[in-house]
Amino acid sequence: MIQQPASKPYHHGDLESALLVAALDLIAKGGLDALSLRAAARLVGVSHAAVYRHFPKKEHLVARIAQEGFIRLAAAMEMAAAQVAPDAVARMVATGLAYVDFAQAHPHHLRLMFGAPLGRPGDFPDMERAGQAARAVLDTRVDELREAGVFATQDPEVVAMAAWGQAHGLAMLLISGQLRSGANLRDLAEKALTLAWLRDPLVPR
Repeated sequence: MIQQPASKPYHHGDLESALLVAALDLIAKGGLDALSLRAAARLVGVSHAAVYRHFPKKEHLVARIAQEGFIRLAAAMEMAAAQVAPDAVARMVATGLAYVDFAQAHPHHLRLMFGAPLGRPGDFPDMERAGQAARAVLDTRVDELREAGVFATQDPEVVAMAAWGQAHGLAMLLISGQLRSGANLRDLAEKALTLAWLRDPLVPR
């Protein structure tokens, strides 16, 4: 009788990355409620205990996805600004459009980054630092506008809030399907962002 070799424990080359992909797949199909550590483990093909070594609770997995999203968003905005002419308004528009492009390419990331319940401030410092780094990209664009004489007399915090609100609002409208039109939605988003910075809407008239 041929003896079967003893079974070996399952080994995954990059379990953390695989779990992130599995989590996003589960969320895409059933929303955040469909995500659990057990479901992610089953999808990847590992034991529940193996998942715990990377993510003790579901919130840790969600926070890691959000952290990755902020890192990708910051990099996309920086790259977009670097590829346009050294004009402050053009760089702000490019940054906002990169935000919209990121949302369309990674809608589940964006929803988790800004909508997932993740406990108290300070519970996930790596995620918070990544979010602050993404916000710092917008702050840099605002500084460039002020140096160019645009919004020079306005509170930079208010201008940064307006910039974030415009980009985030357009992004959410697009990924939620609220803007249904035969036109190119990305082109519409670019025109809307450009229009927002053509003149200073905060200066009293």
